[in-house]
Amino acid sequence: MRHTQSTRRHRRAALATLLAVGLIATACGGSDGGDDSSSNTTATTAAESGDSGSTETTEAQATTTAAPPTTAAEEADLTPVPGGDLVMAIEAESSSPWRPAETGCAISCHQIMRSVYDTLAVPGADNLPHPYLASAITPNEDFTVWTITARDGVKFHDGTDFDGAAIVENLSRHKTALLTGPAIMSVTDISLDPNDPMSAVVTVSKPWATFPFYLTGQLGYMASPTWLAASDTDEALRAKPVGTGPFIFEDYVPNEYFKAKKNPDYWNKPYPYLDSIEFRPIADGLTRRDALKAGDVDLIHTSNYETQKEFEDNPDEYPMTLISYKGETGYTLLHVTQEGSPLNDQRVRCALANASDSQLIIDTIYAGVPQLANGPFSPSQVGYLEDSGYPVKQDMEKAKALIAEYKAENPGPLTLALATTNDQTNLVVANFQKQWFEEAGIDEVTIDQIDQGQYIVVALLGNFQVFQWRQHGGIDLDQQYFWWHSEDALPVGTLALNFGRIKDPNLDALLDANRASTDPAEKQQIAEDVNRLFGEQCYNLWGNWTRWALPHKPGIHGLEAVNLSLPDGGTGLEGAGIAGTYYPQTVWMEQ
Repeated sequence: MRHTQSTRRHRRAALATLLAVGLIATACGGSDGGDDSSSNTTATTAAESGDSGSTETTEAQATTTAAPPTTAAEEADLTPVPGGDLVMAIEAESSSPWRPAETGCAISCHQIMRSVYDTLAVPGADNLPHPYLASAITPNEDFTVWTITARDGVKFHDGTDFDGAAIVENLSRHKTALLTGPAIMSVTDISLDPNDPMSAVVTVSKPWATFPFYLTGQLGYMASPTWLAASDTDEALRAKPVGTGPFIFEDYVPNEYFKAKKNPDYWNKPYPYLDSIEFRPIADGLTRRDALKAGDVDLIHTSNYETQKEFEDNPDEYPMTLISYKGETGYTLLHVTQEGSPLNDQRVRCALANASDSQLIIDTIYAGVPQLANGPFSPSQVGYLEDSGYPVKQDMEKAKALIAEYKAENPGPLTLALATTNDQTNLVVANFQKQWFEEAGIDEVTIDQIDQGQYIVVALLGNFQVFQWRQHGGIDLDQQYFWWHSEDALPVGTLALNFGRIKDPNLDALLDANRASTDPAEKQQIAEDVNRLFGEQCYNLWGNWTRWALPHKPGIHGLEAVNLSLPDGGTGLEGAGIAGTYYPQTVWMEQ
């Protein structure tokens, strides 16, 4: 929801509605999202919608030539105008910028990447992936071969043509990358279509009906092959990204700023509206808030509820756009297969779950804003259950009994290391957790604060036991495949997307069955079974469903994804596919 100058008379009623709806929040992590809807949306592939899986777009639809329609919150006089220089404070610096196959990309990284890169596809408001930089993404009958066609007439910022060879180059780099390669492990071949130089052909080892969803995020960012080749030998070039996006890289100083200027030749007119955009990393949520209040920045993103509540109470001075994406859960990630770790034992994991009081955290630290989570799926996602079997209420006696039972069989000190970021609010939560876990019978819990920019790297390497986290937004269960499947549970010290190194054959079977299915009812049942499995095994300690917000100065508009008009006539899905982010090409400022 957006507060604008023209809708002030509606604010009080709207605010009451927002606070009444179960919303979402917290730690720090990779893939993101949240949704304020209470409906349970069933995701479908293009095939389920009746077009044999094709997400093809005709050339007549290739370029948007008219300004996108305004939202219900906008009055007729709020017509987008060009111009303006936007400065945004983001929550973290990114590691290994800015080559898509090598970047450890959390929320802040994705926000920057979206300014200079386009993705092959974007999630639409209909919960389906839509071709964006690609003009068509089409499967064969059994979803084992996908043809991705480049949009005609698009050039990279350095003048290189965007074509089938560019798609092959980018996806091939992902296939061999240590970081992103595991996400497409089942891809067996990526090659240029011999009959069409504008098309790439991707072959997979087993049916993959939801493959286009993977082209809406990091795998979908298209970088110039010319720049990639040059940066292979010139490391300095790697921090100067070249894409097809709405903005052109201008300057970057790590831990200070990333600057980009308007791309006057952007293929999807009339975007972008801004003359320039700048991103400044400010790790602490309250410091980021203060930067906006001091006028040092124009816009921030935040999942800090103290900040959100303050700005909700002052909407005239600080309008705030609430953004979400299909879930995202704030939780505590557990490394469940580390050699010699007590977390290998279900009793210890479930003891920590029973010892936790997430509702107390919500009420005392998060201003009562987010909704208590009982699993990885929020009420807006397929697989949500009112009762997943996970212990959402604190039961300290049960926690103590489980730890005592474990200690009787495993004598000696029982210790745990708990990791959090250098955000002060997260540290307060960590101290609550330390107190609860030690009360349950853990002999010692140490707290390690890790710099936000390196936080995801630690998770990727598996160098942790207990780790504050947020993740699992998405439309289809398949978007969680590589986070949970055992084929991605690589050894500690090796980059792996299955951060908790879960190795559960029952979970693997469910994920594989969902990946191959196009039956909504079957996919619903599979996702619910996954939810119950997590509730039984206590693989993670669920906290709350994350809510993200974009507080900003008055006069900034176009932050909602619905403002993005897609080439096929659709509109973008809220949250720009990743919670805490927006499409920078749609943003405009009153002049």
